[in-house]
Amino acid sequence: MKKQVTIKGINLSYHEFGKGNPLLFLHGGRLRAQIFIKTLNELSKNYYVIVPDIPGYGDSSTPKEPWSFGDYAEFFITLIEYLKIKEIIVVGYSLGGGIAYTITSMSKKVKKLILIDSAGIEKISDDELKRDINRLMFYLIHPWYFVTLFTLIKEWILFNLKHLLRKGDMNNIRINLGNSCQYLINIKVPTTIIWAKDDDIFPLKIAKKLKQSIKTSTLFIVKGNHDWILYDQKKFAEYLNKALR
Repeated sequence: MKKQVTIKGINLSYHEFGKGNPLLFLHGGRLRAQIFIKTLNELSKNYYVIVPDIPGYGDSSTPKEPWSFGDYAEFFITLIEYLKIKEIIVVGYSLGGGIAYTITSMSKKVKKLILIDSAGIEKISDDELKRDINRLMFYLIHPWYFVTLFTLIKEWILFNLKHLLRKGDMNNIRINLGNSCQYLINIKVPTTIIWAKDDDIFPLKIAKKLKQSIKTSTLFIVKGNHDWILYDQKKFAEYLNKALR
């Protein structure tokens, strides 16, 4: 079921379904909750799943100023309190991963953390941003690739085309994906790190740094690049279920 709530002046759009242990899933930048609903709905028999459009994406409103991971974390901690949740599992992909581990470091309500190709350990360089743009152009120039993925990531493509090419948005991305290592030392809960071997946005070395920093963590390496979670959601579901056991 899709719902809306206003928190800290932000109109948040989110989906909720299922019964059982609460689970919050935070998507990556340039994406929206809807892309993952079908896969996450498979968890509904055992989990109460909450999948929001992160502020600034999808149908949620945009903050007036660029937010840090701490700002996002405080926002979602308020959501958890609003939903009267006592304990929760937090799952985050890419940008959502950076928010997820910050929430975990700030809230005692988080009992398990799952990070998927997470942002936040190292800042993104201009060269890396340009490479992301080049990947976008590849999708647009090669019709065969575009058609294959269109039903799954059309929102991702449109958002990239509209926003990522603007210099101002690049600056905002740098702010939001800045170094947040100070949060990692506070994480004591069981943590699963799932990372693509050939991630070209956040290289595998970042996953190894995460594992070293979070003493309670386990690392799983999967085939693919940063976007594997989008084009192989069956594999995503398999690893997610493995992490939740």
